[in-house]
Amino acid sequence: MEQVKMRQTPYVIGITLNLIFVLTELVFAKLAHSTALFADAFHNLSDVLALVIAWLAVVAFGLKATRKHTYGWHNVSILASVFNSILLLFAVVTIFYEGIRDLIVVPTIHTNGIMITIVAAVGIGINFFTAMLFRASGAPDEHGHHHGQDLNAKTAYIHLLSDAGVSVGVILAGILIQLTGIHMIDAIVSMIIGVIILVTSWPVMTSTFTMAINGVPKTINEKAILSYLKQYPGVEKLHDLHIWPLSTTETALTVHLSVSPDVDTQVLLEDMSQTLRQKYEIHHVTIQIERHAMNQPCNLI
Repeated sequence: MEQVKMRQTPYVIGITLNLIFVLTELVFAKLAHSTALFADAFHNLSDVLALVIAWLAVVAFGLKATRKHTYGWHNVSILASVFNSILLLFAVVTIFYEGIRDLIVVPTIHTNGIMITIVAAVGIGINFFTAMLFRASGAPDEHGHHHGQDLNAKTAYIHLLSDAGVSVGVILAGILIQLTGIHMIDAIVSMIIGVIILVTSWPVMTSTFTMAINGVPKTINEKAILSYLKQYPGVEKLHDLHIWPLSTTETALTVHLSVSPDVDTQVLLEDMSQTLRQKYEIHHVTIQIERHAMNQPCNLI
């Protein structure tokens, strides 16, 4: 339980700092008449909401399993990651809409480049500091599971780092506007921000989609696992091998094994389960032993 509380700390700090900054940035975006600053604020707001959802997933991760929810609430972390991905796509669409609109209809009120630069500089410090909190939050929990690859924590880390980089771009836009007086730069930078968000988030989005449809997580080498099971001494045949995510950090496996009569099944189960957990990162292992190959093909394969 103490580990679960420790895992919540970066989220609480990150949500608080970024929410204060987003509200400040939205005010100054209005005062500076800056689409780029508005885009950056919207991106930061999407990160705040993403952090809230991810934080709730961490809270759910600490809830105990029940008879009705035999795997606990760990799957909530996948749902949170799906929501975050949708939120990011919505942010990108909004940013492009605002940027294109300002390119077509040039605002009559000019953008304040100095104000943009100052606000964006503050954002760099906040985003970088918060990102480092998530980088340092990969300690194993009370079950020995390592959460460094948690999609929600990884998403937060990527988003916050990209936010720091985006703020650099906003600062550059502010300086260029101040030097050249070309206010179209503001809209162009806002769309570049949208592209950066999409590119940096795409790998996590695809991983999220795979998990949402119970696909094999990208961190799991299913070919190596199949080879290990087939070549294990005493295993004659196998069928109904299924690998799927229980959460963004936990993976389950079930398989039917036909073994030779001289195999000590208890030793096989203990050794194979331990290897699958330690070497192949399978957290929940279910193996059904058969003395003879059963003619019951899986309908899913």
